[in-house]
Amino acid sequence: MGRKLFTFRHVLVSLGLVLFISAMTGCSSDKTDTPKEVLELTNGSFEAAHEAGKWVGWTRSDAAFNVRGVIEDEKCGGVTMEKDGKFFFSGRAAGNETMRGTLTSDVFTLTGNGFITFKMGAGKNTDKVFVEFFEENGTEPIAHVVNFDCDGTFISDHLITKIVDLSAYVGKNIYIKVTDNDDGLDLSYVNLDAFKMCSTAEEVEAAKGEYALQIEKYGMKPFEEDPTSKEIANGNFETGDLTGWMILEGTAFKRNCVAPATQMYWTDRAVYANGDFYIDGNNNGEIPESATGSMRSTKFTLGGDGFISFMIGAGNGDCYVAVCDGETDEELIKVRNEYFSDPTLALTLLRTYVDASEYIGKVLYLKVVDANDTSGFAFMNVDDFRVSLTRSQVEDLEAEQLASAKAETYTSASYNDIASLVSFYSAYPYPFPMKTLIQSAYAPNAVVKCGTVDLSALIKGAEAKYGEEVFTDFAVKGVTKDGETLTGDLKAFDLSIPGFYTVIYGMDKGDLGSLESSLTIDAMADDKNIANGGFEAGNLTGWTILNEKWLHLEGKPAGVISATSYWGEQLPYNQAGDYHLDGWNTGIDEGDTWRIRSTVFTLSGSGFISARMGGHASAVRVFKEDGTEIGFYPSNRFSDVNFPSLAAGGSWADMGTYVMDLSSHIGERLYIELCDEPIDGWAQAFFDEVVTYYEEVPDYANLVDTVNDGGTGDPVEIPWQLLENHE
Repeated sequence: MGRKLFTFRHVLVSLGLVLFISAMTGCSSDKTDTPKEVLELTNGSFEAAHEAGKWVGWTRSDAAFNVRGVIEDEKCGGVTMEKDGKFFFSGRAAGNETMRGTLTSDVFTLTGNGFITFKMGAGKNTDKVFVEFFEENGTEPIAHVVNFDCDGTFISDHLITKIVDLSAYVGKNIYIKVTDNDDGLDLSYVNLDAFKMCSTAEEVEAAKGEYALQIEKYGMKPFEEDPTSKEIANGNFETGDLTGWMILEGTAFKRNCVAPATQMYWTDRAVYANGDFYIDGNNNGEIPESATGSMRSTKFTLGGDGFISFMIGAGNGDCYVAVCDGETDEELIKVRNEYFSDPTLALTLLRTYVDASEYIGKVLYLKVVDANDTSGFAFMNVDDFRVSLTRSQVEDLEAEQLASAKAETYTSASYNDIASLVSFYSAYPYPFPMKTLIQSAYAPNAVVKCGTVDLSALIKGAEAKYGEEVFTDFAVKGVTKDGETLTGDLKAFDLSIPGFYTVIYGMDKGDLGSLESSLTIDAMADDKNIANGGFEAGNLTGWTILNEKWLHLEGKPAGVISATSYWGEQLPYNQAGDYHLDGWNTGIDEGDTWRIRSTVFTLSGSGFISARMGGHASAVRVFKEDGTEIGFYPSNRFSDVNFPSLAAGGSWADMGTYVMDLSSHIGERLYIELCDEPIDGWAQAFFDEVVTYYEEVPDYANLVDTVNDGGTGDPVEIPWQLLENHE
């Protein structure tokens, strides 16, 4: 039998299922006569209609308890509210958590059997947040109620039933006073609902039963473990709660960390969890990033071949999963999210493998630690802990996880989620060679002069693996241009018409599987313009990456996306065509810098060029073919004011068209670099529509780009402008 551990909470619950408060003696006022008129308890469930800013049946003092806290939300603080009717009072919604004050009911006559029930949530600091009952004109409370049930881990904002015995005051006029003297930030407000007077003993018993069910449902479960087991309990969180996990310290991990796998973040991003639930250390802002803490699994005896696997996301900074000695609590192995990348793989759950074979036969447990109290993804997402795995189980899981990523059908348009997953699982340094056919190297995109091209030569760099066996016999399967299928001699394929061509290539290895991929060719008639200046290839064909940290998806650099707007306010990028280069999609941290280089072009026509640039760090640098820099043109529109309105002077990732005068270099061979420059704060860069040939000088003084403003959607004009050379 496994040991069962009980906390102090369980002792309290076993002693009594409800908060039962007896009337206090010697606290009544001088006025003891039965009132002549019976006054009703007004708006005890906060259902009464009220005017803006005005309470019905209640009076507030000081800053707390604004009537805007009367809401009809189904959830508060990430937990479901068992409200009595349509509305309840949320101290969280009423204002800043640090606000203090009181809320006092109108006087009413205590009727029925003298028992009052109500619901109370939050109010973790019981010395500073409480509900009291007074006789009319009395100065001392006849009952004092606090929310002992709120531990901030399992029970937080939940509306928990309370029962107050005031039977000694039946027929007396009384009132309720709620006090919030807590100016902290840890559940320092109070939630309220359903103040009711009971008429019968059955109503009181029903309230007791409701309380017991709530504690059973929301409270900490008995922690049971069997150290001789080779498995851990609830390693995939499919119970929908923290059964099988013990909170060791802090507030980073709590009941509302268990989130449904269907939950999105950043509006349209999936975490790609395994099963129906996972641990989300931020839960879309419900849990502060500054929260720290740790939790552990049940103990187990490591078996199999000693391998452990789990999924991890976010966890920037001092966050990790540890394999711990079950007897000494020593952290034997620490695993961090080495593949964290904002934003491409920011919160995405990524499977990792741990070789703990040297500890086979030892009693261990797994500990999830969030010791990062700052910000910037300072929380942990975890899921699907598996222990005591054999080699064959690891090999099967490797192939299963890659197949699962390839089978996903949903992806965010902004971040190439599925391509990112497939690339991660294809390139991960597995403990054993993956027993599935994967493409280990890709044929690069190409820029060619219009004419005939040997397509077979362009795919010679492609490579595939099955376990340790390597294959290079890829073959061209087809060619398309603008959606039309083309045919011809693969050794001398006709690319005489300028534009983008897609070459599909692959291999079929029978029982081992088959592969198919593609490359892009930009066929150019002349060198007046750079290749793929508008990124309409849908990728970075023609551009050279000058940063080793750049994210690659399926063997090719990421960065080009099709999204026309960003964030929930639908802020416009001012994208030209179907694609643009997005700094958020490069895989490079915001504080780092990057550059990409164009093909060489001959400056012709008027000698003017242009580019769309957005963000605070974007700039164009111009070079002669020999590398001599002749121009530096930083963007200047960024303005972090009046969010989210461009019309009111704000500018963030939206791009404006900038014109540059290079006419003194007409006839010279040049190239440009699009740069994310070093800068303090909001260090992002966005680019589109780089044009290096204008026959005539563009009429920049009278040209504008029209976009829809963030939030309102009203048209806004972004004027073109001529930039000075800062070189």
